[in-house]
Amino acid sequence: MIFCTGSSGLVASQFKQDCINQGLDFIGLDLHGENQSVDILDKDNVFQAIEGKLREGIKPVLFHFAAITFTGKNLSSEQESLSWRLNVQGTKNILEVGKKLDIPVVHISTDYVFAGGTKEDPYLETDAILPDDTVYSQTKAAAEEAVLEVAKNQQVVIMRIAFPYGNLIHPKMGLLRKMLSWMDKNQTVNLYADQKICPTSIDFISQTCMKISQLLETKLLSSGQILHVVGPATTPYAFGAAAAQIFEKNCNITATSIEDNGAKNLSLSSQETEKILTMTHPSHDEEILRLKSVGLTY
Repeated sequence: MIFCTGSSGLVASQFKQDCINQGLDFIGLDLHGENQSVDILDKDNVFQAIEGKLREGIKPVLFHFAAITFTGKNLSSEQESLSWRLNVQGTKNILEVGKKLDIPVVHISTDYVFAGGTKEDPYLETDAILPDDTVYSQTKAAAEEAVLEVAKNQQVVIMRIAFPYGNLIHPKMGLLRKMLSWMDKNQTVNLYADQKICPTSIDFISQTCMKISQLLETKLLSSGQILHVVGPATTPYAFGAAAAQIFEKNCNITATSIEDNGAKNLSLSSQETEKILTMTHPSHDEEILRLKSVGLTY
């Protein structure tokens, strides 16, 4: 049995559909898109929504996807306040409910917890987080700290993902659909050639969540485990150039420098995670080709 916050979002909605397709019990916890509206800022609301669905003999897992993902610097005071409340206090609420109901919690985090770092190599699961001064980076880092603080007293796992792409029908575009839409609207598309990122297939994230659920049900994951569920490291320019070639776009892909417009290295090492999960992300060319073959629209 899988409970999932943010179930109407870009990534979690794909996870939901895959669970349903495989006949798994999936209960979405979201303000929108579910039969019952659930607000993670209302701890009692979350507790009641989960407790009422529990069944004897079935081990549940709670995936916490819900988050505000404003990544810019010029946020309004309302956006900043909502980010802190949802990303941090909301996470603490989920942890408390998980503790009370004895349900493992998988907290979905991000490569942006390293946005303030200066490391040139990919960040390891064991590296200390280094957020920058953006609200998104700060709040997601604070949420991770809250998760690890309770790791000795309840079962928790942190799963970091990055630049998701796929989910062909969701109104929000992932990285690939965004880039393809830019290519259709512009003769020239400028993409950073000196920023390291790890675009990640949403289908791969979904399949990984199922594997994590199985490992938790059989108690094969340690509490406090951090997992990097990401694709191979690349640059926006290389990823965009591959997409343009595969989708036969007639536009110029121009390499530019990120300069001071963001973190130069957001790449995550997934070698240890691959050993634990025995799963490996496909190459980006393979995944982009697959998405084209199934009729990616944007």
